[in-house]
Amino acid sequence: VQVKPRKHRGALSADVTTLVPRDIKFFGSKASNFGLLRRTVPANSPRALAFSFDLWEQYLENVNPDSGLTLREEIEQRLGAFTWPPNFAEATAALEGVRRVIRRMQFTDAQKAAILGALTGAGFQPTRMLRFRSSSNAEDTSQFSGAGLYESFNGCIADSQDGDGDGPSHCCSDEPD
Repeated sequence: VQVKPRKHRGALSADVTTLVPRDIKFFGSKASNFGLLRRTVPANSPRALAFSFDLWEQYLENVNPDSGLTLREEIEQRLGAFTWPPNFAEATAALEGVRRVIRRMQFTDAQKAAILGALTGAGFQPTRMLRFRSSSNAEDTSQFSGAGLYESFNGCIADSQDGDGDGPSHCCSDEPD
């Protein structure tokens, strides 16, 4: 698998319609290749916004209140000693631990404001459920599809702006939180 190294974009987000394969280093393969779909069949593909790896780099510097380490340090501490080939059972357990830490971590207030600003600035309606999908620089290439490896999540702008973590969702009354 040939992986294009992540690069700093200098911008948090972009309309996916403007992205092309050379943007994989900034936004990942799925988002960058989705630009072709948006330009080719705009009436039959959903409008989309991509967040650059700049957001991920910022997130890696957030501090885990449980350990006092940045997320980057936490990942290094948990995974840094592995070599190839790893003990797969130990690596699997360590990776699950990293996933748990990532899910518990929070965006900073400034990061939240920037994300919400990008979404509302792009015209996404606060009460319409949005789908958040991963886009890695190591997937959706001619050597590796990555299909099914990453989870997607729903999000609702209005839920992030109502000042509490309680439900039901402003976008879907069936969602309890």
